[in-house]
Amino acid sequence: MKRIIQLTFITLLTYGCNSYVQIFETGSINTKVENEFYIFENDSLKIIYSFWKQKGLMSFAIFNKLEKPLYIDWKKSSYIDNSVKLNYWVNEEKKNSFESYGSYYYDGPLLIPGYASSNTGGVSVSTTIKVERITFIPPKSNYYRSQFYILAINYFKLDVKTNYNEVKRNDKPKKKTKVYEKSFSKENSPILFRNFLTFSLFEDFNTEFYVDNEFYISAIKEMDRKHFEYYKQDESIKGGKFYLKDENGKPLKFSDFKKESSFYLYIPKGASIEDRK
Repeated sequence: MKRIIQLTFITLLTYGCNSYVQIFETGSINTKVENEFYIFENDSLKIIYSFWKQKGLMSFAIFNKLEKPLYIDWKKSSYIDNSVKLNYWVNEEKKNSFESYGSYYYDGPLLIPGYASSNTGGVSVSTTIKVERITFIPPKSNYYRSQFYILAINYFKLDVKTNYNEVKRNDKPKKKTKVYEKSFSKENSPILFRNFLTFSLFEDFNTEFYVDNEFYISAIKEMDRKHFEYYKQDESIKGGKFYLKDENGKPLKFSDFKKESSFYLYIPKGASIEDRK
């Protein structure tokens, strides 16, 4: 009996403590937006960007529009974080890991056609490979890459005087919650990031051309995690409170803030505006 009381107390403490999330919205200098994706396009190729992941992941798909092969030289390509150059290629072997982690179900467009998000647990398989310097993209085909996280810090410390709106909480509309927000221009944005890629129509790169796509943080929102993500009740089941579940029987998480041009971060305990007031 004593153990049951202790477990109940611990559970109450766990659920009684609010946790918070920051959502980072982005802007772009030389791309357009279609169905929430940033897109760069010229006569030779089309690049589609997606960032939605915790800490933000620079994910992109390159489509070769031509009737002949297209080549990328990763040694001459870089991800640039606030003017700091990060290499896509180094001359060494590395572990090639496939990882699958829980994500949010979403009805909008996906970066990779046919890929369905799920709430499965973490899975990782790795092998050692020699990283290729030159990537060959056949005519009328796609190449996908994800390598660098956009946010290298644990959280962004917003001023406790940051403006907020009081709104209905997504998981319980009868309750109100505060959503803090600070907007930025390119000139005062805390994070500027670029994707610089070198292409050629020839494998020996005797001629080459470049794509330099630039982005920045345009707004940061901070909110209760219960407002950011929530479960939906399964209306098809009568006689109780049951949530929609995935193929493995785990409740599905939903987020109204999911957008391919944004990303999110769970704030460490004590670092949120509400905790610091």
